[in-house]
Amino acid sequence: MSITNFDSVFEFVGGFGPYQMILFAVECITCLFFTFVYCGQIFMTLTPPHWCRTPADLDLNLTIDLNLTQDEVKELTIPRDETTGKYLQCVMYDVDFSEIVMNNSSWPNSSWPTTSCTNGWTYDYSLYYPTITSQLNWVCDDDWRPTVCQSVFFLGSLLITPFFGWAADKWGRLPIIVFTNVLGGVAGVISAFCTSFVTFAVSRFIVGMTFDTQFMVTFVLLLEYVSSEYRTVVSHIPVAFFLTLSMAAIPWLALAIADWSTFAVIIHAPQLISIIFIWLLPESARWLINQGRIKDTLKILQRVAKLNKKTLSPEFIEDFNVYGASQQTKEGEANTIDLLKTPVLRQRLVILCICWMVCALAYDGHMRNTQNIGNNTFVSFSLGGLVEVPADLLTIMLLEKIGRRYSTVLSLILGGLASCVIATIPEANTAGVVGVAMVGRFLITIAMNSGQQYPVEVLPTVARGSGVSTIHTLGFLTFFASPYVVYLAKYGYYLPYVILGIVSVAGGLVCIVLPETLDQILPDTLEDGETFLTNQSLCYNPCARKRSESKEILSK
Repeated sequence: MSITNFDSVFEFVGGFGPYQMILFAVECITCLFFTFVYCGQIFMTLTPPHWCRTPADLDLNLTIDLNLTQDEVKELTIPRDETTGKYLQCVMYDVDFSEIVMNNSSWPNSSWPTTSCTNGWTYDYSLYYPTITSQLNWVCDDDWRPTVCQSVFFLGSLLITPFFGWAADKWGRLPIIVFTNVLGGVAGVISAFCTSFVTFAVSRFIVGMTFDTQFMVTFVLLLEYVSSEYRTVVSHIPVAFFLTLSMAAIPWLALAIADWSTFAVIIHAPQLISIIFIWLLPESARWLINQGRIKDTLKILQRVAKLNKKTLSPEFIEDFNVYGASQQTKEGEANTIDLLKTPVLRQRLVILCICWMVCALAYDGHMRNTQNIGNNTFVSFSLGGLVEVPADLLTIMLLEKIGRRYSTVLSLILGGLASCVIATIPEANTAGVVGVAMVGRFLITIAMNSGQQYPVEVLPTVARGSGVSTIHTLGFLTFFASPYVVYLAKYGYYLPYVILGIVSVAGGLVCIVLPETLDQILPDTLEDGETFLTNQSLCYNPCARKRSESKEILSK
């Protein structure tokens, strides 16, 4: 029989042709959706520079009767931080300002008593724009609210993603891709019209329920339809040129729109076009086989072959029917619990969970903390996005040259060490802090890219959807914690980086025991997954194997 596994089908239908290009284009679109949803919320909840507002009658008295400029009023009424010299954002002096100015007393005086911002706040929009944070005054005593909204977003992912992963294995990839995009788009548009903390948090919870699934299930579907030699390229080119570049552009989109509510509509409404995916995307052929739907699988493969200008012979169809019948097992109902029942799959699932949790925390922490470094949040965030482009492209080369394992382990360890170095750089050395932070982000991006592809190649088809969802769900625990790690910058600019650095190094050491999956045929059944690369040593070097194979070919 010419068909021994699903990957051998690509010899007849084409491993990467016009049909796969359609899937590739959809993956590029979902990368844009992912960036808009994931990064967009940061620019909806930014906190513009602010300080205590003076009472209206006092402000008029100081500016009109006493002829002070607004800058002089601010200097008179707002204390400065003794260390940095920056204006304090949550207190103002509590004295009779008019009397001080009329008596020509020396001002300001750091010994004056202070009070809280009982009259509200003045926001500086010269480099910012109105956000929900400034609209609802989520500052000072309420500065925890934006952080909680960010965490609630990931709480939605944490609680609901396992269900969508199970649903993708139960009902198929395609309906879940469309449903999560539409639900997330509707909830995102609704969030633009929220006027309270509760309603905004609820809408972000619903958006969070969907954002990872709509991206990852599409990602899995694409990898299931390309042959092994193309998996790395099609995995990371969309990320490099659509996800990453849109990440670099989104700060300027937000700044150009200059209104958080309009911005929210613009970044979420495009998700609704995913309805057309019903006609553009196929169901997973691997999933259909494991469901015993051989005729449906053949129809899709015939469509793939036709677009790829291939012809399927009667012999192929006969062989495929035999192969399909051999794959009809009870494993069509497999899930994460089944992965935990056998020792090899259980160990690998646990390690993959740890790997992704570390990558998620480190990556999200680096991305969010850009608002705490540099002199301009938009420039720092955009620079961080641009740094990821060469990291994404380098990932492709590393994964194909040194393999998945070494790429993941080395990037995590080196990225962690770079993060720890930041603690030795004085905060005043802005260029030094930003430079090393970008090195750390560059390396963590490589780890994130590797960690995203790893589970798809290690876990068997019958439980791939639920397994990947479980891994990402546990990752959301660290995503949930990430805003609070970044919040620690309030007590020391280096604290987030030290924490991220230690966690990254530890995670890199754990990932050493994962198998190397470069150029390997994807496992389909639980039995395949349990025996997959079990004879591979920790010292296995795919580079050495390729050199050896090349020498053998040349010697013949």
